[in-house]
Amino acid sequence: MITYKPLSELPIREVSELWNLSFEGYMVNASMPLDRFIARIGNEGLCLERSLACYVDGVPAGIVMNSFRLDDGARNGGTAIAPDFRGKGIGKSMMEKNDALYKEQGVRRAYLEAISTNTAAIRLYESVGYEIIDRLLIMTNEQSLESQDQQNASTPFTLVRGLAAEAATADFYRSGEVWQTDAASIKDGECVLVYEGEELVGYGLFKRAFDAAGRLQAITLFRCEAAPDYRDAQAVLKAAVLEMMQPGSTCKRSAFNIRASHKELVDVLEALGFASSMEQVLMVRDYNAT
Repeated sequence: MITYKPLSELPIREVSELWNLSFEGYMVNASMPLDRFIARIGNEGLCLERSLACYVDGVPAGIVMNSFRLDDGARNGGTAIAPDFRGKGIGKSMMEKNDALYKEQGVRRAYLEAISTNTAAIRLYESVGYEIIDRLLIMTNEQSLESQDQQNASTPFTLVRGLAAEAATADFYRSGEVWQTDAASIKDGECVLVYEGEELVGYGLFKRAFDAAGRLQAITLFRCEAAPDYRDAQAVLKAAVLEMMQPGSTCKRSAFNIRASHKELVDVLEALGFASSMEQVLMVRDYNAT
């Protein structure tokens, strides 16, 4: 017998243990200690009251975690099944239960990401109405950007750094379909605003990580946009990327969940030595017609 409980009815340690159990042996290690799990709930706006614990005959069997927006959108922030219950149809039951929850909440559009090689999960999501709308690239740079250090010195743009939330001052900023790369989702994130004269023509969202001594360890780019129809979008993107990536600094550099359809940005990153190290698919289900 399959039953469900809202995660909010469980002690947080049990929720964390269920997450780790459900992702055991997964193709990417998603397990995490309790403190990181709690931080993830806050960082990604996950809603325990509207997320699910799945039980089979009273035994913990799986988890679905959700986040919601005021615009009636939802994101599946993690679905997994405990090893002993895989291959037994539990996933279909979980997704159908989550589908009913979304309908109760008046969700109009739901999103999720899946590793592109996880064909079983993708088939499951497609079976309940999701479709792939894009590929998401996780890119890393193993090269030095030292040789690029002087390129922004001659740029026609003015580059201004700020907090990630300040990117919303751009008229062309929109909350995107890739929730984790939105300004609101990047805790302690930063932005670069690109101006031509007094006109804002682009922005980038990124985050820096430091060690206990304050030394820069890593830079992650989440999003970079040029104003629509700007005459040289690649120049704007390149200037923003170079400003975010701090050429000359020694650190890890990556770009997270970059849409493959954003070809201009992908081309800029590849020209700077970034290469895709993992790929996800972005999937959506539209509830407007249901």
